[in-house]
Amino acid sequence: MQTRRHFINQASAVAGGLGLGLSLDASLLAQSRGANNRISIGLIGCGNQGRYNLEKLMKLDGVRAAAVCDVDETHLQKASAEVVERGQPTPKRYKDFRRLLEDKDIDAIIIGTPDHWHALIFIAACQAGKDIWCEKPISHNLIECKAMVNAAMRHKPVVQIGTWQRSMKHFQEAIRIVQSGMLGKINICRAWMVLSRDIGRETPQAPPATLDWDFWLGPAAKEAYSPNRCHDNWRWFFNTGGSLMTDWGVHMIDIVLLAMRETDPLTITSQGGIISSRDDRDTPDTLQTTYRFPNWILNWEHRFNNSRGLDGGIEHGAEFIGEHGTLIVDRNRYQYIPQPKDGDTPPESKWEESTHWQNFLDCIRSRGTPASDIVSMAKTTTICHLGNIAIQSGNTLHWDAQKQDVANHGSISHCLMYQREYRKPWKLEMHG
Repeated sequence: MQTRRHFINQASAVAGGLGLGLSLDASLLAQSRGANNRISIGLIGCGNQGRYNLEKLMKLDGVRAAAVCDVDETHLQKASAEVVERGQPTPKRYKDFRRLLEDKDIDAIIIGTPDHWHALIFIAACQAGKDIWCEKPISHNLIECKAMVNAAMRHKPVVQIGTWQRSMKHFQEAIRIVQSGMLGKINICRAWMVLSRDIGRETPQAPPATLDWDFWLGPAAKEAYSPNRCHDNWRWFFNTGGSLMTDWGVHMIDIVLLAMRETDPLTITSQGGIISSRDDRDTPDTLQTTYRFPNWILNWEHRFNNSRGLDGGIEHGAEFIGEHGTLIVDRNRYQYIPQPKDGDTPPESKWEESTHWQNFLDCIRSRGTPASDIVSMAKTTTICHLGNIAIQSGNTLHWDAQKQDVANHGSISHCLMYQREYRKPWKLEMHG
């Protein structure tokens, strides 16, 4: 029996020979699916989140974990062992993601690396003809967002971004309530995340023998290794991540943008910095960003000094404040608090498991558009980058919706969350 990848390659060649381009009819793709036809997945970046996504996919029908890839041998061994524990054959093991992408038997990949690697791997995967699950945020900086969208538009892979709450029923219901007009005119939205975490101070030291530290850094600026700059902590350094703004903002702000049907603010202003932490981080432990849209305002807040959340102690959430009431949604539920005169409330939501991973597989088979498509998630990620750029520059940013860029460009071009100079030999391809 031919593999799915072999079938698609054959069909693509026929379509190209007929002058029809490379887009395939869904009915042709449906012929490639059968009881013995499986989607072969390769995992690039075998840390906690990467392995979590692979486990989720392995629980679904028709998935084979074909290969794992990491620059840390310890992570590689753990991922391989977990595949075997689930009753699958030992996967191929790679250190270099480029070798995995050359594997013709792999249909789709998971990008589970730190943020600073997403763009390079994503573009290379597009060029290699792989479908892609990419962890959020999609990129390390704003310019990378544009490059990734360009590559996806050119090569047309199925792309699912790991903002899995888009596929949770109660988030979808909350969005419908906002769009129904039940809240009346909405003038303020809020999104937030609070944590209490200290990464400590570490002296630079030799990396573990199992870790290729230079390869782990890749396109990022060269810096000495210390344990609190690597696994689990890279988000707290602008060289490799964007703190809670891009970690959780991309989740909570995304829900606000979807519900409000707007992604182009007029201005962006940020205040904050390292106010409460006494550790090695260089990203803000305290940040308040205001996005001014034409007819409403979005406020983002994150902090690390204490774990009590907002609005009654909610750790993370998105909130819509309207003239008739307020709606708050987090990963557990949504709740609607009406003005007293407005009477009964709708029933409270019920938590249900996200279908995000199944949605990805379904779209690979149908060639449909997944719940968290690359174009819309690039807009959300850009909004989050703008919050970080505003704090890095110290300026109010003015957004040019037509050009999809910062209008006062000269004041922010030096900001790392806008663009970076890649360390050789790595290079960003803007047109994929």
